[in-house]
Amino acid sequence: MTSQSIPSQIQATYDLDDNSFCTQSQRGPDDPTGEPDFPPEEAGHNFTPFNIEYRDFHINPLPQNPLDLFQLFVPISLVQSWIEYTNSWVAHLIENGVIDSWNTPIAKSSRILQWDGISTATAYVWLGIMIYLGIHRDSSIKDHWKAPTIGDQRPLHTISKFMPLRKFQLITRYFRTFDYTKIDMSDEKDLPKTFQAAEPWSNHIQYMSSFLFIPGTNLAVDECMVPFTGRSKETTLVKKKPTPVGFKVWAIAQHGFFLRWLWHVERSPYKAVIVALPSPEPQGKKGKIRTTVSLSITQSVVFHLCNMLPKATYHVFTDNLFSSPNLFRALRKAGHGATGTACPNCGISTGLTDLKGKKKAGASALVYSQVRVIPLKDSLVSQIGWQDNAVVFFLPTMSVTRPPDSNSPRVPIPQV
Repeated sequence: MTSQSIPSQIQATYDLDDNSFCTQSQRGPDDPTGEPDFPPEEAGHNFTPFNIEYRDFHINPLPQNPLDLFQLFVPISLVQSWIEYTNSWVAHLIENGVIDSWNTPIAKSSRILQWDGISTATAYVWLGIMIYLGIHRDSSIKDHWKAPTIGDQRPLHTISKFMPLRKFQLITRYFRTFDYTKIDMSDEKDLPKTFQAAEPWSNHIQYMSSFLFIPGTNLAVDECMVPFTGRSKETTLVKKKPTPVGFKVWAIAQHGFFLRWLWHVERSPYKAVIVALPSPEPQGKKGKIRTTVSLSITQSVVFHLCNMLPKATYHVFTDNLFSSPNLFRALRKAGHGATGTACPNCGISTGLTDLKGKKKAGASALVYSQVRVIPLKDSLVSQIGWQDNAVVFFLPTMSVTRPPDSNSPRVPIPQV
């Protein structure tokens, strides 16, 4: 088995002025990380769209063998480091006479005493079984090693031929993808220990994803959930989601392919983006003029994810968790277009937000499928209200050029 070489190209990043950011400590303890909340902005009369030529994605040449492609994301050198971490961890436990991190004493019947190390091939087999178990669900893990009998018909899983159940359980309990001596449990300001443990492999997967898949123009940013129901302080509960419990990540993707992502952390280590206000406004009792506003950490994530991609011009699509005129101005200044659904309190002018109030009061509002467009005063962001079952708000900064060879009809942008 030969190891795959890891490309050495360095991903380009944007050149951003240090004054474009502020640290978490400058934002105070009540920084909102939910939907944006800004006062209504002043409406204007003209909209100057940000024009972007459509650019398709590109996939670099891939290995012909599926195993070689898999090993780009899980190279032998990485697996061998995991084996070293695992053997070191087991040796540490046995030396201290315990079987786990909770210092449970070793007994004569403890399985850890049966540990005889693992090879690279065994580690790959174990990893393959883990992937198989995630795809082929059964009532319990043990059931995958049970053979069908008369009166008890069940699937015959061939993984039992490659590794006995007891050995799989033993490896699963003690396998480590990180060096336990380098996890900083005393200071988790930058990244909690759970994510510190996954960070090296996560970074490698992202690096290879960005190397193989060169993104085109259109990108989407959203929150995602990595299923996890074990014991961890970093799990998040998002009700009414397909995966309600797990680790939340912020991801930027194209055509369903994840390019980059950031961990969602309760006390976020990510910097908040500072945006210049289109019209300076008084603040506080003394009426001090405020010329800038800082985005929430959630909104700033969009900016940081774009900055992690190869340097190019992108059209970013978001939902109302992120969208606001201030964010879209920041993206436009950085050379990106943006389109997204928006919530009423993200800074949308009262001329549009009043439509929701009129509908609730039973007064005349938009009829079904009617559209109303109101640009903002600075002409950089437009606002669209569309009557569906309820009024839906959109924020675009773009004038879209149709992709080449597209069969979809062009929908003209409504004029004021």
